[in-house]
Order: sequence, then C-alpha cells, then structure tokens
Amino acid sequence: MEEVKKEESKKVAKITRVAIVGYGNLGKGVESALQAREEFELVKIFSNRSGLKSPFGTEFELTKHIENYAKKIDILFLCGGSYSDIEKIGPKTIKLFNTVDSFDTHAKLEKYITSLDKMAKKSLKVAVSAGGWDPGLMSMMRLIFNSIAPTHTPANAFWGAGVSQGHSDALRRIKGVKNAIQYTIPNASVVKKCASKFDYVPKSTEKHFRECYVVLEEGADANAIKEQIINMPNYFLGYKTTVKFITEDKLRKMQEKMYHKGYVVKNFKCSDKFATKVSFNLDLESNPYFTAEIMVMLGDAVKKLSSEKKYGAYSVFDLPLSYLTTVDRSTLLKTML
Repeated sequence: MEEVKKEESKKVAKITRVAIVGYGNLGKGVESALQAREEFELVKIFSNRSGLKSPFGTEFELTKHIENYAKKIDILFLCGGSYSDIEKIGPKTIKLFNTVDSFDTHAKLEKYITSLDKMAKKSLKVAVSAGGWDPGLMSMMRLIFNSIAPTHTPANAFWGAGVSQGHSDALRRIKGVKNAIQYTIPNASVVKKCASKFDYVPKSTEKHFRECYVVLEEGADANAIKEQIINMPNYFLGYKTTVKFITEDKLRKMQEKMYHKGYVVKNFKCSDKFATKVSFNLDLESNPYFTAEIMVMLGDAVKKLSSEKKYGAYSVFDLPLSYLTTVDRSTLLKTML
C-alpha cells in the first residue's frame, strides 16, 4: 500500500499545468491532443471571445485576465495566427509563462526567435517557437538532408495540395474580407524535375501555386482586395496566385476539410557516382490537428529545459531528440536506436 502511494506521489509530481491561448482549429486540436497525455493537466483555455464551450469540459477565461494565472500555469500553448497574433502575444506572455507556439512566417522567424530569446532569458522562462510540421518537423528533415553530402544542392520542399492555416489567416485579416481559405498547390512539373534530375534548384516562387477563396463583407471592393492579396509580402507576392470570390455557405463547406501534404526530397550522387534519393513526406487529413500534436510534443521539451534552468527561446534545431519524448534514455537505446 505504501509503495502504491509513493508511485502515485511520483506521478502527481510529474504533472505539468498547461493552458491554451486561442480557440480556433489549432486551439481545439491542442485541447484534443492533451486528452491523451497524462503528464499534462489542462487548466484553462484563454480566448478573446466569451460564451465558448468545450467538448471536454475545459474552463474558459478571457485573455485579458491571463496575468492572474502566472503562478498557476507552467506552459502556455499559443494558438493564435501567425499574421499578427503570435508576434504580439509571444513577447507579452514570455514575461510570466513558458510557451510553445507554431509561428510560421518563415521570413520573420530568425528575427522573432532572437528577440524572444532575450526576453525569455531575462524573465527566466523557456519558449519553443515555430513548432509545427512546417516550420518544425519538415525543417528538421531539411537540415538532416542538407547535412548529408552538404556540397550538393540543398533539399527541395513542397507543400500541398492542401489548406494553409497561415495563409488563410492572413487573408482573413484584410479589411473587407469576411472569411477566406487558401490552398497551396505544388507545381507538378517542378516536382517531377526535382525527383528525376540531380542537383536541380527551382526558384522558390515557381514551386507552388496559391488559390484563394474569399467571402467579402457587404460593400467591399473586390478589385482592391484582390490587388492587396496578390501583392502581400511573405505570403503571395511573386507567386502565381488566383483569387476567387464565393458565397459563405460554399466556403464553410470547404473549411470542413483541412487536409494538407508536405514533401522534402534530395536527389544527388554520392561521390559523384552513385545515384541517391532521400525523401520525407506527410499526408494529413487535418493540418491544424497534426500541428497541435507536434506542439504538445514540444511541451515535453519545454518542461525539461525549464527544469534544467536552460532559459531562452528555442527552435526545433536547438533541441536534442531525447527532449521530445517522455521515454527514458535507457529505454530509447534498447528499443529505438
């Protein structure tokens, strides 16, 4: 009986109190993923909206009251959009909480993580940023592939066909847009060349097409909004982009399926003699729910870094693989190596 109590005490000590900020598709995905993780206790969901309900019975609180929970929560999962939310909420919350986010504006990542690192070290907190499947998991694959035969052409990455959460969020932030969804479509001819030719380097803007489906607010100028979309830096500028204006009913049906794909490939010759192709691919029925699973996985890394007082902001490049799992090193060596 005494041994059972000791074991239960150990389990209680390992539980990490967490909360979610934002309750869109990604926030709902994180909430769902946390249900299977005994080491985490979901304390609250913070949102700017009131009257929300959770299928799991999680309690809600308005985001403006988040500072009241500084000593009651160990890790925040930041589930806002990358277009504007994360850059605002990240620096605010790192002063009081450890955080995980999936910020995915590639052009801003280096600046954002460097800035967040200084804040995290000052406040003695840990942040893991850009923690999704791309950036994130596919970034890890690109790094590994590019480190193999590094003098050869870097690996090529493709996204889609599928729904981009970040690009869809960027569309919805435009004044006059009521709702929107964006599909990223790989250029089939470029994909074929990358798979068949050695050391082929396509331009980044020719690798994908972007299809935007937009519901306008009443009275909005369609032509002006289309121009704003196709000239949006970091998202659509330079890409072959189509913009279609549709009804809200049609868009809601499209939003019922949030599938996506990802593909990384490197095609080269070892010692300039032996044909070699390495690849990694993802086929996702739900983009946000898979991103959520990775964010929860990174919560384990935040927990370990914080316990070791290794404060600062990290990307997936900075994390030892053993920090991503609750499995101990001995078991890893025996079963996975």
